[in-house]
Amino acid sequence: METVPTASLASKVTTHLAQLCREPRPVGTPGNRAANELFQRICASFGFEVESAELPCLVWERGLSRLEAGSEVYDLCTGPYSRPCDGSAPLVAAASVEELERGGFEAKVLLVHGDLCSGQLMPKNFVFFNPESHQRIVRALEAARPLAIIAATGQNPELAGGPYPFPLLEDGDFDVPNAYLKDVDGARLLRHVGREVAISIDSRRRSATTPQLLARKRGNSDKRLVFFAHIDTKYGTPGALDNGAGVCALLGLAELLRDYSGRHTIELVPLNGEDCYGVPGQMHWLAQNEGRLGNIVSGFNVDGAGFAGQRIAVSFYECPAQVRPIVEAAMGRVGFVEGPQWPQGDHSILVLNGVPAVALTSENAFFISSTVAHTEQDTPEQVDPETVEQVARFLAAVAEGLGY
Repeated sequence: METVPTASLASKVTTHLAQLCREPRPVGTPGNRAANELFQRICASFGFEVESAELPCLVWERGLSRLEAGSEVYDLCTGPYSRPCDGSAPLVAAASVEELERGGFEAKVLLVHGDLCSGQLMPKNFVFFNPESHQRIVRALEAARPLAIIAATGQNPELAGGPYPFPLLEDGDFDVPNAYLKDVDGARLLRHVGREVAISIDSRRRSATTPQLLARKRGNSDKRLVFFAHIDTKYGTPGALDNGAGVCALLGLAELLRDYSGRHTIELVPLNGEDCYGVPGQMHWLAQNEGRLGNIVSGFNVDGAGFAGQRIAVSFYECPAQVRPIVEAAMGRVGFVEGPQWPQGDHSILVLNGVPAVALTSENAFFISSTVAHTEQDTPEQVDPETVEQVARFLAAVAEGLGY
């Protein structure tokens, strides 16, 4: 393993994180492309072969949205990836999927509330987790053919950032214009059911492409060690903990492995799309690895790691006997702790396909997810560069232990 002074590596984390967080990094945006160019340039400088594929995606742009009902004006939150709408129609409402399925909503402004808004619906074409109950609601909303949908939602601590209100829909494959507002405002709006309302949803989506990179250091066997950290963000967040710090850990790993000559191939993958409804990078990676997953000794995913003042928590997923002891020994050397399993990260695409995986995050991952992630507060000041440097050294020690 290359000897790199701690101060030097931590300083580079600070520099790279500042560069990554200059602007949000949703797929298809200039910030996302700049982040991928940074990753490609740095990995190539350390002797990694870097492959790049351009993937289709949507870029979302939005303005202000509102609804007028009589003398009342309601400011609306624009639904992510919504189509635009500007028109007038009677207001109708539904609180259950059974009400939706009875119909009578065509070309009207549909206010959904109550049980229909208990949680965010999975994107209609999301393949990794999509409950039938969600699919039924989405089918009913599409079949209703309203002019627009307004969702009255509460606060959902299970969503990153704990937004209030939260978007019921976040899906570029869903074509009905949609917006959302607080549940208490929805209760006020219900008084106008049956009356004509005017709605304006200022939202645009356009086709674009986004890069998916893979940095490789070849070994002399057909076995691989794969390291993930998603590089994209939601709109409106600098994305330091989620997940600029993880990307910086992979960049540090690339430097530490610049002279690697082990038997297992090393692959560093800045997955591009974890925070996008269509997960384009993840789908591309799976397609490229179809029939080849069996030669992955273990996958590693870094997401939400490096929160200042917190230890790193490591979780294991179906790890074989030759992997876990090496990982645990490396944990002991840097003071990392074993944490609970969590399914929300990119390691799940490995686990669902029978590939052993190890995930790294901050010990208080739920706090980060519910208060910091996906918000304007997710800035580099939240990150301890020395902890991220420790993550890079930990991963390098594991790669050396498994790869030789």
